[in-house]
Amino acid sequence: MSTEDKERLRDSSSLIIAAPISKSKVEPGKANYKILLLQRSRLGTSASAHVFPGGNVDKADHDPRWATLLNYKPTGLNPPPLHNAICAIREAFEESGVLVSDPPMELSNDEIKIWRERVHDNAEEFYNLCTSHRLKPAVDRLCHFSSWITPPIEAKRFHTQFYLTVLPWSSESFSDSRVFADGKETTRLDWFTPEEAIEAYRSTTIQTFLPPQFVSLAHLLPVKKHEDLLKYFKDREILTIMPEFKMDSQDDQGIHLSGILPGDEEHSTQVQKGHKHRIHITRTKKGMNVRKYVHGPTEVKARL
Repeated sequence: MSTEDKERLRDSSSLIIAAPISKSKVEPGKANYKILLLQRSRLGTSASAHVFPGGNVDKADHDPRWATLLNYKPTGLNPPPLHNAICAIREAFEESGVLVSDPPMELSNDEIKIWRERVHDNAEEFYNLCTSHRLKPAVDRLCHFSSWITPPIEAKRFHTQFYLTVLPWSSESFSDSRVFADGKETTRLDWFTPEEAIEAYRSTTIQTFLPPQFVSLAHLLPVKKHEDLLKYFKDREILTIMPEFKMDSQDDQGIHLSGILPGDEEHSTQVQKGHKHRIHITRTKKGMNVRKYVHGPTEVKARL
């Protein structure tokens, strides 16, 4: 990737939030946790898509006081900068009301709403929230999950670090008056098991998934217990994924494309002979639909 391309990419972060389900409500063969998903507004980037909380890195996320507050010491292989983790936690709070912190936040619903609005208007307020209430963003409870670059076929491009965290309390413990979409950038908040989310997409209850969200959910499918999530993903090699799209066909339904991902036998640089790793999408005037994700012998179908 050229220096010019890198400069055009917007640095961003996203947080995959998993919350346990009460044992009595776990369905056979499905995960014992749910994932928080937000529906974007009809305007702007990712219009109407269901996404994980997230957004662009702000200059306030680079504040050196964060490292001092957290006594931060990087761990793992090539971890992203601290500002990406701060951004992920800040955006999740701003967009949903869920704050991943130590100790847990103990504010009233009205106080949370006020702080969410303050942080939305000025990212510097997130540091003020944490210090005034003696909270620390729990970056140590985040697992670096994946790294995606928007391909050149899109007008707006991002380099997004995805993180995974598991909450210590169940999704049912959140009231609608405490955890809800902000009504500005997002219009709806849902909790789904990975299986439910993909089924909701197949049935068009969820209108749009972009490739990073669909692929992330597909990778969550094999892990049925929230107790295993962080352990399962923490030692994975994190590859930067930028789909290399090629056209397969075109008909009255749209343009059918294959996005070649790292490790595929046709990838430009990271090639594994005889291996398939790709996502199939259809582009229309209204946007895109994921059709299926293929990773070796595993195939997760979305829409035919």
